[in-house]
Amino acid sequence: MATLHHQTKKLLRFSTMAKVTFQPAGSIAFLHQQGPARSAVLHEQTIAQPQTQVSTVEFIPGTKPQPVTGTPVSQALYEQSTLDTLVSQIPLVQTLRASPNIYTESRPYHAICQTLRQHHYVGGSLFGPGKLALSPYTWTSSRKATADPANQTRASSLISVFHIGRDLCGHPGYVHGGLLSGLLDEAFASCVSAAFPSGSGMTANLNVDFRKPALPDRLYVLRAKVEKVEGRKAWVEGRLTYLPLAVPMGLDSPSLVPDAASLQEDGEGAVMVSEAKALFVEPKFANTMVPFYRS
Repeated sequence: MATLHHQTKKLLRFSTMAKVTFQPAGSIAFLHQQGPARSAVLHEQTIAQPQTQVSTVEFIPGTKPQPVTGTPVSQALYEQSTLDTLVSQIPLVQTLRASPNIYTESRPYHAICQTLRQHHYVGGSLFGPGKLALSPYTWTSSRKATADPANQTRASSLISVFHIGRDLCGHPGYVHGGLLSGLLDEAFASCVSAAFPSGSGMTANLNVDFRKPALPDRLYVLRAKVEKVEGRKAWVEGRLTYLPLAVPMGLDSPSLVPDAASLQEDGEGAVMVSEAKALFVEPKFANTMVPFYRS
């Protein structure tokens, strides 16, 4: 009985010493927008912590968390800067930029407001370190689809350059085929937007032929071209190729000094991974849609 009374007094004394405070680090919505690593750090800061000293937590060997070097935001900016530098060295990109009267350069997802972009499959969900670390560069070239001056329908071709990271694999070491289909579909939608007055088309049919396994940590070139336009229908074809140079993120920029051959789309080591054909239709309710892909 005396022992029980002694233990009770000890517990009561400890509870009065361990005063707890709660200081939220930010709204839950804001935390999730910062990415999983940042969100985890901030959530940990919101957990109630006693002001008195407590015993040190002992971790099972090999499970102690390691310190994070840099925030997700700084890591993303570093990767984007590295990739921007490499993209500017690609001979194809240099040719496109030297022909501004023929090809119009853009970053399509930068044109989408942040409120909508964060919910967009490619521009939001797939964007970030280890995934699509670089917002795709796109060049478009439009022309009249017919010789009739009264017909304002336009067809176009498109070239897009982007990087696919290792966190978008299906089988380990190989990019998921569904991702390739999604990227082709996105590029096709942008390509056919000039063919419709509303600037919006929806996929009616998409056929993808996978030619070779796609590797992660590579720069990719996607080409698309509208082949035919009939009223509210447009047919488009394209292909996806990765460049020979491996670009694993985490390397220092100075260590990436590629020669021109490693950045050639048709050079030795470049691989065409897929070809696709699609039919797009301008929906009757197009005037109610947000024109994401309007040229």
